[in-house]
Amino acid sequence: MNISFDLDSTLIPNGTEFETEKRSKIAKLLGIEAIRKGSPKLISDLQKEKHKIHIYTTSFRKKINIRWTLRYYGIKVDRIVNQSENRKTLKSLNINASKYPPAFGFDLHIDDLKGVELESKKFSFKTLIIMPSDKHWAEKVKTEIDKTFELRTLKRLFKELWLHSNNCSEPIKSMWFSIQEVSKSTGNTKKEVRKHVNMLISNNYICMTSEEPMRFEFTEKGKKIKTDLDIQKIIQNVG
Repeated sequence: MNISFDLDSTLIPNGTEFETEKRSKIAKLLGIEAIRKGSPKLISDLQKEKHKIHIYTTSFRKKINIRWTLRYYGIKVDRIVNQSENRKTLKSLNINASKYPPAFGFDLHIDDLKGVELESKKFSFKTLIIMPSDKHWAEKVKTEIDKTFELRTLKRLFKELWLHSNNCSEPIKSMWFSIQEVSKSTGNTKKEVRKHVNMLISNNYICMTSEEPMRFEFTEKGKKIKTDLDIQKIIQNVG
């Protein structure tokens, strides 16, 4: 999954608003900025889970300077979007917002501003707001990523099952093929996708109608699932 982090008051402090990683005097002289305590470990953990990490900031810092700071702490990121690129891209898309992560392919954005949270609701993108004073911020980020990844997988699974059941009007054709396709597109293992299938079965959204050949179909309850919000409610109810 593509995850983007804001800089100011999220990873980089404004003054002394949160604890930071150790930084040598030479690093300070070289212009290395302070970074939130726990950031290197969090980002490393996420990358080990095969997530791609990006920086999305409305500051005008040069990208090379951002990479220089991050590299000092052992952090490597994929893409950096600063305000120069952000402004140009959003203008070309005619989007009147401070940030719009989908424009850059970001699935989840981590920020500190409530204004970004309001924009996420208006423009339908996923964001997590972390306050500078939050000492459990890393755990919250991991929890939200797990939820977002699960939602993304379940949405993709429903899309595949709708396709192979003629929008719930017929038995689901080739469940195994659907599991393979969801695994390929989400990066989940087939075992993980099967867990989602089993969850839908155990909660009566789909049911097995035949063992030989093995066939499934949507139940009346499952046929009522039509939107992303409906799918999100499944996760909330099961969780």
